[in-house]
Amino acid sequence: MKVLMAQLNYQIADIDGNTQKILSVMEQHGADVDLIVFTELCITGYYPKDLLYQRSLIDAQDEALQQIKDATKDLKAAVIVGYVERNQGYGKPYFNSLGVFERGLQTFTVNKQLLPVYNIFDEARHFESGDQTGVFSFKGQKLGFLICEDGWEDTADPMYKSNPVKDLEEQNVDLIISINASPGNIGKQAQRYALIKRTAQQCNADVVYVNQVGGIDDIVFDGGSIAVNAQGQTLAQSNFYEEDLSLVDLASANVREPIIQRKMDVIAQQLKLGLLDYCKKTGFDSVVIGSSGGIDSAVTIALAVWALGPENVVAITMPSPFSSEGSWSDSEDLCENLGIPLINAPIRDQFKLDCDEFEKRFGEKPSGLTQENMQARTRARILMGYSNNFGNLVLSTGNKSEISVGYCTLYGDMGGGLSLIGDLYKMEVYALARYLNEEVFDGKGIPEPIIDKEPSAELSPDQKDSDSLPPYPVLDAILHYYIEEDYLTDAEKESYEKTLLNIDQSTVTKVRKMVSRAEYKRQQAAPVIRVHHRAFGVGRQIPLTALI
Repeated sequence: MKVLMAQLNYQIADIDGNTQKILSVMEQHGADVDLIVFTELCITGYYPKDLLYQRSLIDAQDEALQQIKDATKDLKAAVIVGYVERNQGYGKPYFNSLGVFERGLQTFTVNKQLLPVYNIFDEARHFESGDQTGVFSFKGQKLGFLICEDGWEDTADPMYKSNPVKDLEEQNVDLIISINASPGNIGKQAQRYALIKRTAQQCNADVVYVNQVGGIDDIVFDGGSIAVNAQGQTLAQSNFYEEDLSLVDLASANVREPIIQRKMDVIAQQLKLGLLDYCKKTGFDSVVIGSSGGIDSAVTIALAVWALGPENVVAITMPSPFSSEGSWSDSEDLCENLGIPLINAPIRDQFKLDCDEFEKRFGEKPSGLTQENMQARTRARILMGYSNNFGNLVLSTGNKSEISVGYCTLYGDMGGGLSLIGDLYKMEVYALARYLNEEVFDGKGIPEPIIDKEPSAELSPDQKDSDSLPPYPVLDAILHYYIEEDYLTDAEKESYEKTLLNIDQSTVTKVRKMVSRAEYKRQQAAPVIRVHHRAFGVGRQIPLTALI
């Protein structure tokens, strides 16, 4: 059987655009293959969230389904599509469904059984669970169907009452088709491949696993669609982080090695595609970034140039009375290397005026902390003013380590339309800087003085990050364990626990309290492109008034 894995990039609620992509693939390949497999909720895009309450969206999707159905009348291929099915019975108004379309008819339907409600997922808010096993006879073969989470139940540590994979095992299917919207993050590719291999071996069946690709808000779907035989050996695999159409002849395909990317490849491509699609899908052509001469803004600028091109990136340096000479000269070298303009907009005069006005209005000089925040907010005002006037999206430049402990200014450096490196711990930012220099910019990207200098916010005389925070390797270890403990492998957990034993426990307690106190800041911050298992935002929901 010849199967085409259609790994496409969809936009939420763009029913017409998404449908035209689907129809184009059908027209080009429908005469040459037996099955064309698209992904989960591909017509509406995954995940529409509360847009599902708008009946007009579902009405438009139903019209699109009719177009797809009609387009199969003269095709050799049957088409598998994920869509929203109306629930005519009790419960939630919809099912998350898979349909088989052939010869102008919808010949099979199955509804997703396992609805994830954890981390970034909240499907049970809108969908009712299906209760039937997805088995269908097609061209002499017994097909089994899974919709994303249906294939992720762990028999050793079950989360759900049913197990769709075990049900398919009992049905003795020949081929399993799994349609997915499976987001990428560090470690996900290996985890996903192990799952697919296990499913194939457990059911003694070939598996075709088709995944969505592209950025949707803070989430990035990494693609990597794959077909494996009953032994779990790879027969075909799509590229990561790009649209791809992969053909596999299950009867004659040769075995090949699966591709699992390195950690830094995942981080870099996740952020690149996340920024590219966020801009494209929200209508921005260009970005503006504050350049401090430090590592965080440098990496943000370099990523933006890689993703959008130098012609679509503007940097602004805004030195204050406490800025070092390097904040300007290193910014200048960086922007010269990357071929982008650097605008000099000093804030010294504005800062003095703000301090004088504060004292005049409130009867005393602003405190040291207040003065630090004044500078950050003045810079944010300049960036937002540029954005309002010229239409560039403001990218904030804070990293996960600083955002975790609140070492950042609300309505200041936390402001902007998107936080590009907000899910990278500080030491990962350094690693990404070196990766970009070596893999993207041929050694001439981020100047070495920026990578080598001691981190400083430069908001007070001779300020260093180490004045307020533990060394970043120590801080990152504490944060990684505290924030993502339940997602760590046993080996990772053991490694972090050994590290934490060598850290003064008062430091660990202090950091955890800092994380708790900064929750109100994070809930007002720019959205963060997700890279780790648990990113700030919808993936980590903590009450503001919790006693932690």
